[in-house]
Amino acid sequence: MCSVPNAAGSVRSARLGMKITGAVLCGGASTRMHQDKASLVLAGRPMAEWVADAMGQAGVEPVLALGGQDGVKLPILPDVIGGQGPLHVLISAIERLGDILVCPCDVPLVSAKLFRTIVSAGVRTDKPVVLAKCVRLQPLIGLYKESSIGLLKAGYEAGQRGPKLVLKDADVEVVDASAEETQNINTPTQFEALVDDLTIKNRGS
Repeated sequence: MCSVPNAAGSVRSARLGMKITGAVLCGGASTRMHQDKASLVLAGRPMAEWVADAMGQAGVEPVLALGGQDGVKLPILPDVIGGQGPLHVLISAIERLGDILVCPCDVPLVSAKLFRTIVSAGVRTDKPVVLAKCVRLQPLIGLYKESSIGLLKAGYEAGQRGPKLVLKDADVEVVDASAEETQNINTPTQFEALVDDLTIKNRGS
């Protein structure tokens, strides 16, 4: 297992004026996929690394895995308490890392452009959270600032286990995203379809 960078090592960009760590959500049971999704190899790379590479191309570093196993080349920040849901994972990560750019490992086609747009929106707004939206809000694709910790903790203490029911419109800046770059790959059938699509695209290029 790789060591976890200290929060103080997160990149500080003079252009952005913020300190942001990339955080790829790699925990969860992957019950529908029947194997670990983070380490599932797509076109030669684990899916989690597709997400991490897009974050790196957007200028965000370091990038680490929140939870998960050792099958990816990312530092792992383990769950402090397992089985408490994504809201607890976010709270724990923000407490240790500060501002985080977060995305699930099973969204391999997410783009560096989307991440750059999210981060830029975060610089411009005083709102504590910036999220992607494609038809529906994507509560696990976005920027959670350190200033969001109070409202997230309040929701968790009230019994919520995901951020969606905790966040109000006044808390969130929204960034438009495409269906492709927010597509979750949850099942073997979806994964096989994606492999076929990428194969066709590569042949045409």
